[in-house]
Amino acid sequence: MGTIDRLLLREIVKTLLVIVAILALVLLSNIMVRYLGKAAVGTLSTDILLLVVGFELVKALGLIIPPALFFAVLWVLGRMYRDSEMVALAASGFGYARLFRAVLITAIPLALLVGLLVMELLPWARAGVAELKASQADSADISGVRAGRFNEYSRGGLVVYTERLSEDGSRLDGVFVQDRQQGQLGLVTAEHAYQTTDPETGERYVILTDGQRYEGRPGDLDFTIGSFDEYAIRIPTLETLVYRLPVSAKPWQDLLASDDPRDYAEFQFRLSVPLALLAFAVLAVPLARAPPRSGIYGRLTLAVLLYFTFINLQRVAERWLEDGSVPQWLGMWWLPLLMLAVAGLIMLADSHWWWARRRRWRESRA
Repeated sequence: MGTIDRLLLREIVKTLLVIVAILALVLLSNIMVRYLGKAAVGTLSTDILLLVVGFELVKALGLIIPPALFFAVLWVLGRMYRDSEMVALAASGFGYARLFRAVLITAIPLALLVGLLVMELLPWARAGVAELKASQADSADISGVRAGRFNEYSRGGLVVYTERLSEDGSRLDGVFVQDRQQGQLGLVTAEHAYQTTDPETGERYVILTDGQRYEGRPGDLDFTIGSFDEYAIRIPTLETLVYRLPVSAKPWQDLLASDDPRDYAEFQFRLSVPLALLAFAVLAVPLARAPPRSGIYGRLTLAVLLYFTFINLQRVAERWLEDGSVPQWLGMWWLPLLMLAVAGLIMLADSHWWWARRRRWRESRA
């Protein structure tokens, strides 16, 4: 590896790390705002909040590296063109071939890393998020109860309202509970409530103290009213829940062995991510070239449009594979090849041969 190769490698990696850090911070802030809102209204327990946020960030990590590398190469090479450093390098024989080699030295190891992230860590993180959300939807925990709000659990099977919480959040004061047991609707009011676990069975209970229970059917007059010093309500668990792993969370080995078009489409989507990284790394080299006396904004706008076009085509191709509109052998291979073809067209449009042919054609027309 030559001196210029090491220089480009160092500048691209430094810029890449800055862009990845910025994108990760933006994503982390958006994820935190979204899930903190859910925790504030009691739909997400604070015990699993950080786990869900961590899983969501891991999910996005493998998907933000390809655009980060694309714009890192654009930034580094574009700056060198604007500072006329590329003119000096071209005069010394450092052409497109050397540029492509220097960029691919960075892109190929990153493509392997991204392949590992999307094939292994991405489904693991998606499975973790799906499992946590499923457990949150079908179980209850008073640590997630918010004062002054109706907190719903177990798809409406348990509704809890409390006037206030203790300072450590372990006790509720001024409690109203609606629950269904064996098809019967019950209403309970209590002065206090706390949570405990049966040491023998491991089941969790909400213990209400100093209250009354009303049981009956709305519209009937035969309500049962009882007073109690302590009353226990079992917290529903996931023992009877059949948890199905979503397609996006399946391991790549299962996707590849499956005959379901949706599984094959998901596998092709994951495979297209590292291939897209390589294709856009190559595409960034001709896109970064700035002609004399011109700014970078025209090419930068084209770069953004090309990337968002690729993202949309990626989703369309995945939908086509799921619906069986295209044969499976086609997959998503054509998307990175399309970006490489665009790179070739840009190089052709910038070449002296193209401008010479165009000038001769105009002269012949005149």
